[in-house]
Amino acid sequence: MHEFIVQQSIFAVLVTMALGIAADNPPPVPAPVTDEVNKWMPAWVKLSGEERVRYENLDHVGFAPVADGYLLQRLRLNLDVKPASWIRFSFQAQDSRVYGQNTLPAPATQKDGLDLRIGYVEFGTEAGKVALRVGRQQIVFGESRLLGDPDWSNVGRTFDAARLTLRSTAGKLDLFTGAYVKIDPLSFSEPVPSQHFHGIYATLTKIVPKASIEPYLFWRLEHNLKNEAGQAGNVDQRTVGVRFAGKLPWALDYSLEAIEQNGSYAGDAIAAWATHSLLGYTLPVPLQKVRVYGEWNQASGDKALKDGRHQGFDQLYPAAHDKLGFADLFGWSNIQHFRSGFEYKAHPRLTILAATNGYWLQSATDGVYNLSGRLIARSTTGMAGTHVGTEFDLQGKWTVRPGSVVFAGYGRLLPGEFLKHTTSGLSYNLVTIGLTQRF
Repeated sequence: MHEFIVQQSIFAVLVTMALGIAADNPPPVPAPVTDEVNKWMPAWVKLSGEERVRYENLDHVGFAPVADGYLLQRLRLNLDVKPASWIRFSFQAQDSRVYGQNTLPAPATQKDGLDLRIGYVEFGTEAGKVALRVGRQQIVFGESRLLGDPDWSNVGRTFDAARLTLRSTAGKLDLFTGAYVKIDPLSFSEPVPSQHFHGIYATLTKIVPKASIEPYLFWRLEHNLKNEAGQAGNVDQRTVGVRFAGKLPWALDYSLEAIEQNGSYAGDAIAAWATHSLLGYTLPVPLQKVRVYGEWNQASGDKALKDGRHQGFDQLYPAAHDKLGFADLFGWSNIQHFRSGFEYKAHPRLTILAATNGYWLQSATDGVYNLSGRLIARSTTGMAGTHVGTEFDLQGKWTVRPGSVVFAGYGRLLPGEFLKHTTSGLSYNLVTIGLTQRF
């Protein structure tokens, strides 16, 4: 009965969204409040903001008879100051809250009291050949599979960093150094003191027509972490990869990424890898847009514990939502993931997405991990099977008016042989509905 109610609720939301956009002549849109305020401000000062609320209902958390439901709220206020064409100051205050959740105190992934999320100075312009950004900032590259600012998160992710961008007719080169800012729900968030993160990312757009080739190197240094044998030491990890994405004739699009990790993890030799591949096709449907796609993702796992080799892939700092399924149950480590789905733009203001996901272990003697890299379940004997489960996703996004977006989604995971042997084996369900308002 509960599953039927959930399915009907999502269906009702999507129908309501469809009916809401049926009118060809929506009422006039009032100007955002900040636009009126900005009229009284100097031209080189700009205010803006965003308020988002989202309700999430989870059933069978951890594949056990555990339920949870809560309301997430996030407010962001932006201030941009550009006293000259070659310099800009950018600030963003954030206040994130959660109401009604079972976990007390609220985790840092859900709550961050009033805090400075972004605060940097930038020298140079987007059109210039050289730009330097110093301070608390977002760092986003490619599809954010390794490095991004997760907008789906209630708190996001930033770095205290310095970033140099060099541009030419062939593309651009980014160099950065900094540290990840760890969210503190009760006080000012600070970077992790024992961690250093550096990188080089190139974007080459002239080598292949309608494509981008993006080679990169990320270097992570961290102190006092434990290896598989429980011995503490330093981490010296290098992530080398290349992303290749673009468009082909016949309305095809593609995305490929191959990554290798090496170095030392508290004395253990790092030997890990991951791949991503996607092929999409946009159907020639008049007045609408329908895209179908197939996707395959893999990441290495440990073949044996305490063997002096760290083989589990580290996904670093991704914007991981819906990269391996809408329910966000699994991370990009010791996993094989296949997804097929479609994106249907039924109306300029309404988009519907649906997908089917399949999950398998890369190594039967390792486990399955969540988005934070924490172990969910493991079979050290390798006798629990490798099929993790199958997930079905449905999403809808309706732009009520410019700056106002209503979102609804449903994800259901049916446990496979592995989860049935290592957990209670109950089907996981996620229902969410939210509203974002920019002002």
